[in-house]
Amino acid sequence: RPMAMTLGHVILGRTAAALDIAHAHELIHVRQYERWGPLFVPAYLLCSLVLWLRGKDAYHENPFERQAYGSDNPLH
Repeated sequence: RPMAMTLGHVILGRTAAALDIAHAHELIHVRQYERWGPLFVPAYLLCSLVLWLRGKDAYHENPFERQAYGSDNPLH
């Protein structure tokens, strides 16, 4: 289950502690949203769908998640 998620410039967390842990990761998604604009969510979902159809991990192999996990943060 995700600890936090980003909707545009808003980061939502299950708890304050979860927000502290996931903050750096979620900030990468905020930057992705700024770069991709309204195409971010469709692009993210399309990547996940293609990965899922290929039998791969639709979350961890999603390039948007790989970029966020690849940043220097405690979730990686």
